[in-house]
Amino acid sequence: MGVKTVMRTLCICLRIVGISVPNLKQRGESATLTCDYDLEGGKLYSVKWYRDNEEFYRFMPRLRPPQHAHKLDGVKVDLEKSTARRVHLRDLTLKSRGLYRCEVSEEAPSFHSAQAEAFIEVYYFPRETPRITGHDHAYKLNEPLDVNCSSAKSFPAPDLQWLIDGQKITDRSWLIVYGAMPAPQGLLVSTLGLRAPTNHRMKLKCVATIGTHRRERTATIGKLFYL
Repeated sequence: MGVKTVMRTLCICLRIVGISVPNLKQRGESATLTCDYDLEGGKLYSVKWYRDNEEFYRFMPRLRPPQHAHKLDGVKVDLEKSTARRVHLRDLTLKSRGLYRCEVSEEAPSFHSAQAEAFIEVYYFPRETPRITGHDHAYKLNEPLDVNCSSAKSFPAPDLQWLIDGQKITDRSWLIVYGAMPAPQGLLVSTLGLRAPTNHRMKLKCVATIGTHRRERTATIGKLFYL
């Protein structure tokens, strides 16, 4: 999985904060988010973490213990693996996805602060392959092919593509794009139709992808009736 780093300075008086988070994680996995800062001789007052503007973790050196986690749906903090510069999340769910922000503040008298944020996407991609329908009846020669491919229940909605005899179909006039349909537990199903001229024998393949993950299903159109 890739890691993205976003850096932002709020004004010339503030410390620079860099946040590094995994940009794509699978449901059930863990994630370590890091917050890098330079106090330039000052003392740390607090480090706070937010998801979509709701605080879920703070580190304050003056307190004992210095760490504290707030309850937030989809965010489970492992305090033993979390410090002033990182927070470890376990058992990610689809509700864990969101915009994460770390905010660093200096001790008095300055109380300077700085912040940075980055988005974490959480996905679910089951082992099931896509389902092809409409291929199992006899087509007449040159009768337009009328088939659909539907993904398994996933999140986010998978990207779908059709191949005929190994060649990816890019002609949009042959494709019918249906909107993603909701499924239980917040999942989604993608469907892509294929309307193409038939030939004597055709090998169809539908490929569903999320990020670098893919599932595929093949079907053969081989029994044709002639006019």
